[in-house]
Amino acid sequence: MTLPVPNIAVNGTIQTVRQLLGKNGHCINDLCAAINNCANSKAHRYVISSVDSVFDDVHIPSSDKPGETDAEKTLTKTLFKLPRAVYMPRNSDTLRPGPNFGSIVDEQLKHFTEDNVDVQEYASLVEELTNTVEFISENALDAFHGPLRPSTVKMLNSYKDVLLKDKRIGDLKKLRYATQLMNVLKIHSVDSDDLENMIIEILKKTPNIVRQCKTATLESLFKMRLPVEVKATFDEYIRMASTKYLGIDEWSDFLWMVARCSDNRNTIDCYLQSYNVVMRNAQREGTDKNITNSALMNILYAVATLQTRLRHSDPVFKNALRILESIWYFVEDQIATFEPTELIDIAKVYFGNHLVVNPLMKNGGRNYLDFLVTEISQRSEELLLKDWISLIDAVDGIRDAMVVNVLQDQQANYYTKVGTIQKAWVERLVVSLKQNELTDVADSIYSLSLPQCSTFCKYLVIAGLYEEPLSAIIERRCLSLITDVKYHTSRHIYDYYFAQFQMALPSHNGLRIALESNKKLSQLLLQMSANNILRLLRLAKYCSPGDCRILLHTLAAKIESGVVTLSSQQNMAVLKHASHFKDTNLLNAVIASLTPKLLSSAEPHKGFSKLLDISKFVLSMSKDEHYEQSVSPVLNELIVQHAPAHVRHLSPKHLDLLLQNVKCAGCFPRSLIGDIISHALEVDLSATAPSQITSILCTLADIGIRHEYLVERLENCLLVAMLHMENEEAAQVMTAMANSMARIGMKSSRLNEFFERLLVDNNVPITKWNYEALEMTTKVSLLHAIGHFGTINDAFDKAFTALVFDCEKAVKDAKDTISFAKLDPLSYRKIYDTYITLLMNGFAGSSETSELTKSDFLLDHLPCYHWFKYQEHLCEEFKDSPHYVQLKNTLQQIGIEDAESRITDVYFAHMVLDSPECASSMNIKKTALFFVPTKDELKWWTSKGDTNTDPTANMIESYKYAIGESARVIDHLQKSGWNVITLFMPEWDAMDASERERYLKIALKLNTEPL
Repeated sequence: MTLPVPNIAVNGTIQTVRQLLGKNGHCINDLCAAINNCANSKAHRYVISSVDSVFDDVHIPSSDKPGETDAEKTLTKTLFKLPRAVYMPRNSDTLRPGPNFGSIVDEQLKHFTEDNVDVQEYASLVEELTNTVEFISENALDAFHGPLRPSTVKMLNSYKDVLLKDKRIGDLKKLRYATQLMNVLKIHSVDSDDLENMIIEILKKTPNIVRQCKTATLESLFKMRLPVEVKATFDEYIRMASTKYLGIDEWSDFLWMVARCSDNRNTIDCYLQSYNVVMRNAQREGTDKNITNSALMNILYAVATLQTRLRHSDPVFKNALRILESIWYFVEDQIATFEPTELIDIAKVYFGNHLVVNPLMKNGGRNYLDFLVTEISQRSEELLLKDWISLIDAVDGIRDAMVVNVLQDQQANYYTKVGTIQKAWVERLVVSLKQNELTDVADSIYSLSLPQCSTFCKYLVIAGLYEEPLSAIIERRCLSLITDVKYHTSRHIYDYYFAQFQMALPSHNGLRIALESNKKLSQLLLQMSANNILRLLRLAKYCSPGDCRILLHTLAAKIESGVVTLSSQQNMAVLKHASHFKDTNLLNAVIASLTPKLLSSAEPHKGFSKLLDISKFVLSMSKDEHYEQSVSPVLNELIVQHAPAHVRHLSPKHLDLLLQNVKCAGCFPRSLIGDIISHALEVDLSATAPSQITSILCTLADIGIRHEYLVERLENCLLVAMLHMENEEAAQVMTAMANSMARIGMKSSRLNEFFERLLVDNNVPITKWNYEALEMTTKVSLLHAIGHFGTINDAFDKAFTALVFDCEKAVKDAKDTISFAKLDPLSYRKIYDTYITLLMNGFAGSSETSELTKSDFLLDHLPCYHWFKYQEHLCEEFKDSPHYVQLKNTLQQIGIEDAESRITDVYFAHMVLDSPECASSMNIKKTALFFVPTKDELKWWTSKGDTNTDPTANMIESYKYAIGESARVIDHLQKSGWNVITLFMPEWDAMDASERERYLKIALKLNTEPL
């Protein structure tokens, strides 16, 4: 028995609702039908009540006769299912996605007057509003919305006037309408005294009318202050109703009503005692096997309510527990038919009365615990985020109870503690959330109420998982609910939330601004010393990275002003959070204050190492849009400038950081590179992590360094380290090794033999190796890298052919070759690139490749599409550059007018000369001009062949040598019959116009005299 990693179903539900509303959001009738369908499902109704973003694609057409046609009236009634349509936003400046439903309702209700609307239409609106209010209350969503819209209040008052004036309505119907309206008015603090007096008058005039009322009306009467004589008659009827014949559904409605509203223990006990009579009647009639879910839920809710109203020692409560145990048979039998929300409510009731908590529940305690936990594990994908939070909270009181082990631990005992399951649920819940897009996570958490957010935070902290991005989103959500509350009237309620959540918000965020209006966070942080802020940072167990972000932002201003001075260790802690949250202001402030101290340190080697440690935070932002706004380029240059004096004292980790800084600086200091290589040849790598060695190898290749002694040393270390690697990690290391060595054009017999063994019989010296178990993307990258490396044989051809067919099958199974593609565009390009590599290495005639070349998927669909789309992108990018204009003008000056930048048979070439005119007049046949960028130039080459050669000498002198993608494209173009003329970008940029003309004449073997 295993428990799958739970997926937060609210994300899928949100997408389903968003698609439904977006698809039907342009026609009034379709939109009404969609909203009504959503309202019929508790999960979908929760989404439309709490997630505003689902209305992004809804566009309601304007009407010439708002509120008058049947369609418009239906729209008004439907919109009353949406809290955002009938309630004001909590903040007047709140901008909600989608249409302004409130304004639409306002416009519609202008035409709801006594002249054109009858009582039935008023009643239907109030009924929808009542259902909406009850749903908000049940799900604690009241903090999401502000007061009732004035137009809705006006409509309710108009309806009240109609009820008070209309003498044609019968007393029973008027009583039902009036009690329903009175509940709504009282909930929203609207005057309803006249309505209440009318209800009392009806009850006085016809006391027995209550016998004809439905439970909804009776419940409203329960809540009223009735005159003594009327109250006595009413209570007597309620109590005596337990003795009349009741079906299970009707009895459950009465039980749920008296459990909530009745203050008479005898009345409650009468309904509890009548359970046996009701069930015997059901058995006699044969309806006991068809008890509805709603009846069972009413019983469960009644017991849960009585648990909070009565002492556990009360005999009445014991009777309630007896019923709870007796209905378990029906709950167990129908468990699969309950909605996920109902399933959680069932679990809360039974877990809350487990024998660990309540010894009175002696029968079946372990059975229903095992059953419910197992059922929840099987339906984990159906649960909403709020359901998981409720569930985790429900089992908290029975952590020591034993339950069937539903975790994925095959060696564990059959039973384990509930606390173990609870912790696993929290951990897996966090994993599931982090696997989703940030916007989806935000939608999920923003659908939570303030208590739910608080509960979620509590268990995240207990599990040690209170971290970004969940903490920031949760805290920002809570602040959005409470910032408009008057602090002086609610501080005793919200002090905890202010203290816990305001630290998670960045200063530039709108919620931070709203929170500062309470003068709480700003005052607290401004009055804190640096040491106190750092003490808060040290509370890692109780605060999240989001908390640290706010604190570090406060520190930024203080550091810039010189108010505080932090130690090196403190600065590293600050930089960690600044880098994580891309806070360039704080990053710049810390680096600007720390760098001079480290460079002038009394121990310069240690100071430089610390400077490199700082640079890793800068490097993590180097590919981000914040890079240009930071001091990162200056820091890179400073490190390169001061590095020669400290290279010999660096560890492998710091050597890696130094190489990355050299790469980011965009320069090539030959003397420094020589020192780095010399030290890398001698430094001890035995304790260095494989990821660090891989990073060094990749950075060397990216810079353009082919030092065969050093590369072979790194290769040997990685081949040994791969022995005990996990499957995916080993594949990633092999891919990085093959790509790096292929980039610099270096062959390795040992690595080649390793790849041959891998392709032939999958027999490689890796303990946990399993090629078939690799992800498809990993397989594509691995074979692509092996192909670049040069291990091309029949086994490679066979493995690649199988991979192509696997990809084709996966896409076909998805039934959509675009939107449900199994690979990203880069992976598809790699597939086609690998196919080209096979062709260029002479495998076009084998049987396997013959099948491959006939693959429509490979040659006509996604791989081919993404490959040529990328080539077109390169072509357009070059045409937008000044080099295109320079090259085009230079060719025209030497008499070549029809040259053009375009894609050849496969590859893009910067300029193609294959026209008949070129062939006839200038004897230029199938020639391509190809620019080699600076990044694809080999900058260092030390060969291993000559034993007399200095192992640190650079054999690259004045000649140019292309590497990487450029070298491969040039090679493949030449193999395809093209005469390729290589133009190195730095060399071309250094020429003037006349030198470029002379250079091209010589390269094209034209007459060098003036034309």
